[in-house]
Order: sequence, then C-alpha cells, then structure tokens
Amino acid sequence: MRLNLRKYLLVLGLLVAVVISLVFSYLIWINPARSQANSSATSSTPNTAMPDSIRKKVGDIYLPTNVVFNDDAKQYRLTSDTLDLTNYTKKQLVKWQYEDIKRLPTKSDRTYQRYLRTRNALVLNYPVAVTARTVAETFNFKVSKYKSALISRIIIPLTKMDRIYLLDDKQEAVYMVGLKKATKQKLITLAKDKDNLRSEVTFEKIGDKYTLFYQDGIKVAQYSYLLNKESTGLFVNRLLGTNNTSAITAKEQDATTTYSDGAAMRLTIQKKTGAVIFNDYNSSNSRRNYSYENYLTSGLTNLNNIGVALDDVRYDCYDSRRHLLTYRNYINGYPVIAAESAGAYSILLTNSGKKRLDFSLYTLQIPVPSAGGAITLPNTKWVISQLLSQGYDQAKIGDIKVGYSWNQNQTSNQVVDLKPTYFVKYDNQWSDYQSLLNS
Repeated sequence: MRLNLRKYLLVLGLLVAVVISLVFSYLIWINPARSQANSSATSSTPNTAMPDSIRKKVGDIYLPTNVVFNDDAKQYRLTSDTLDLTNYTKKQLVKWQYEDIKRLPTKSDRTYQRYLRTRNALVLNYPVAVTARTVAETFNFKVSKYKSALISRIIIPLTKMDRIYLLDDKQEAVYMVGLKKATKQKLITLAKDKDNLRSEVTFEKIGDKYTLFYQDGIKVAQYSYLLNKESTGLFVNRLLGTNNTSAITAKEQDATTTYSDGAAMRLTIQKKTGAVIFNDYNSSNSRRNYSYENYLTSGLTNLNNIGVALDDVRYDCYDSRRHLLTYRNYINGYPVIAAESAGAYSILLTNSGKKRLDFSLYTLQIPVPSAGGAITLPNTKWVISQLLSQGYDQAKIGDIKVGYSWNQNQTSNQVVDLKPTYFVKYDNQWSDYQSLLNS
C-alpha cells in the first residue's frame, strides 16, 4: 500500500512539475524581451546583448569540483546535500590576503605524495589541470611568475595558517603561496561537520595524474530533472548573427536542419536527439601561437557566446592534441556524462582559426522528486579489476571517476533521470563501466 501511494505521489509530483514548466515556458514565450531577441537577427555581434547575469567569469567555470579532507590518518571526500562545498570554500579564500608564489623542491614522487597527503588539510581537486594564473584569478590573488604552471589541486593546511600549496600532478611540482591574512575557522568547521557525507578515498596515480579511488565504495543520491528545450532561434541569432538576415538559409534533410550564413558558418541541429553542431570555417585568426592559457580564455568566451545559463557547468576535460575543451554539468560535485552532447559543451579550436561547438538543445532545468534512493557503488579497485579480468588493457585506462548517466524518465519525456555510476576513460573515450563489462 505504501509503495502504491509513493508511486502515486511521484507521478503527481512529476505532473505538477511539468505543468509549472509549461506555465513558465508560456510566460517566457510571450515576454517582449524574448520576442525582440527572436526577431533581431540584424546585429553583427549578438552576444553583446546577452545579459551580464548569465555570462560567467573565470572563477565560475574553472573551479575545483570536489573537496577532500585529510585527517590525521585517512582521507575522505566530502559531499553535502545542502551546500555547494567548492563554492563555499571559494567564498572563504577570496577574502584572504596572499603573498607571491614560489616553487618548492620535490626530489621524488614520494615527496610530492607527502604534500598530497598533508594532514589536517582540505584538498580542492580540479578534474583537469588549469594554469596558476587561472587559479589566482579564481581566488583573487596575483602571481608574478609561474603563471603558466599547471595546477591540478589546491592544498589548504588547517593548522598552518600562513600558506596554501598548489600541486601539479604531471610534473609532480609543488608551489607555495604565502598568506598575509587568513581566517580558516569556517573551513575547520566545514571539515568536521558531521552533516557532510564522508567517503574514504586515496589518491592513486593513473598515467600522469592522481585520481580518487573510493576504498569502501560510495553512496550517491539519484536525481531527476525537468528538461528545458532551448529555442532553435536563440542559437541562430547568437551564433549566426549577421547584418543581412536574408543571407541565413535553412536546409532540411531527413531529421537534420542546417542553417548557414552564406559564408563560413554552419549550424546543424538533429531534431530527434537535440544535438547541435556549430562550425565556423573562418581561418583569418590563426591560433598557432596560442598558449594553454589562451585556449582557456577563448574556450570561456565561446561558452558564454552560446547564450544559455551555465550555473552548474564546470570545465571538465582538455584534449591537448586537438585543442578540444569540454565543459559539463556538475550535480553535487559529480559530472553528468551522456551521449548526443547532453549536459556538455565541447569546444574545438584549431590552430588554423576554425572552430566547432557541440552541445544540446536540452538543458537541465529544475530537480523533481526521484523514483529511487541513493545507490551504493563498489570500490574503485574492484571496478578496475573486473575490467582487467575481461581483457581490457590497463595501459588504455586513462582515468576513472564517479558521475551521473543521463536516462530518459519512463513516466515523462520532459524529465531525465540522473543515475550515479563509474565512468572509465578507456582508449581516450568516456564509457559507463557497466557498458564496458557487458559489451
């Protein structure tokens, strides 16, 4: 009886959420501001009209995605259902006063690992390394040297009040930034807060980076989200903006619509999946002398130019060979990894100046009641051992992490279910570990 009642309430909750979404969509549709935006394909720089409220800065996107607490003996990943831990930590760090950066000697990997396991410290982990300049801009301090140094994580000692460490996994380099003024009491309270879920982890090296391994498995909540489908016109205006509206043509073939500005730009939309591909073949601006910092800056500019809300989006992956930057939705510190570009924005910037953007018409809107409770995933070493036992090559395993898979809800096509699982980067491709084991 209780199960039937719970199922009834869930369906009712989903229906209410859908109705609310339709009401909001109607209000947005009749909003004069939207009507003006959809009819104004006359601007050659449409992005300048985008509200500042939805444009994101370096510190919003290039932010660590999870927090680990090193106590006296063990290390724990911290998660919270009520608090964004990385943003909360950032708000504390931007108030501090910093000295300049300096590099510390690390004679061996054991020395590096000692810093990584600094006792009584918080560790802020990036999914992919960023530059020291990017870290400094995020946390409101300046660096006069080592600006291009790659930073994989930040160590915040809670007992030493005069420093933080910036660590580079690839080079196993350690940098110290002195603190002139810092109050760490709120971070100490955060580390000891019993309301935070603690999952024991270790840092294990895979290739040239250290990855979180969950020692006893990990319990992760499921979520369901109402989907928002963006208007095709939004992206036509944002990405193909031109002074000559008659120059934009549309061609339909099978389930694909391709828009063109008549010159170097193409916007292709898959009707069935909502996948969007934007190509700009203009090669007048060469990137042959671009640094990684330049790519990070250009990536953020192009991400903002898409013109959608990016509140839960974080920088997630970089392919240095292709200069491909990937940004993903993060829910409670875990990435959403899906097919057809759902929940992700991929930006390819070629040396010749051409670019390609891949994303989706569908975005996560608001959470709705989920049909399932938390899922307990196995420990990380077990997952890898199962893959190796089925013949997978350990040398091709580039990374492993817990994230959310994107699943169509069985009750409503306007709702997506996010289910936790392990994702393995095998042969440079992210896959659900269960699909690898079942293939």
